[in-house]
Amino acid sequence: MQRHPDLNQSLRDPSTRAALLEWLASDAARDPAQSGTVANTLEFLRIGATPTEAMTIRPFLLHPDPFVRLRAYEFLLTLYFPDKNREAMLLLFHNMLTDRDEAVRSLAVSYIERANAVAELRGVLETWLQTARQQGWENTETLELVERLLAA
Repeated sequence: MQRHPDLNQSLRDPSTRAALLEWLASDAARDPAQSGTVANTLEFLRIGATPTEAMTIRPFLLHPDPFVRLRAYEFLLTLYFPDKNREAMLLLFHNMLTDRDEAVRSLAVSYIERANAVAELRGVLETWLQTARQQGWENTETLELVERLLAA
């Protein structure tokens, strides 16, 4: 920081945030070679996230890189967790549980527990268990975590 004394101020400048969001909305950010940069940008933008930015972030829920999807989910959960928009949060949990990547599914269970949403999602979780077994996810951390949540 001594070499760049104005860095913190520059990073907090609204024009920096606007430029990053503009880049995320561009075709360049969709390039799989940019996955690491996209994930880091999403993580950086979580601080100060606003509902108006969600439209720019949502497409990354479909990104081929699971780490990018994970960061996009975390960004959106920043807007809703734990009680800012419960319905939107529960829908995100549902989507995370059906993600093709184990890390995303596992994080969903962690958030469900932290949000005390087990009762609200009990039916979804029970159905998810059946589907998970059909998908061949028997020996996954997520399946074990969901079983524990439902048994508690």
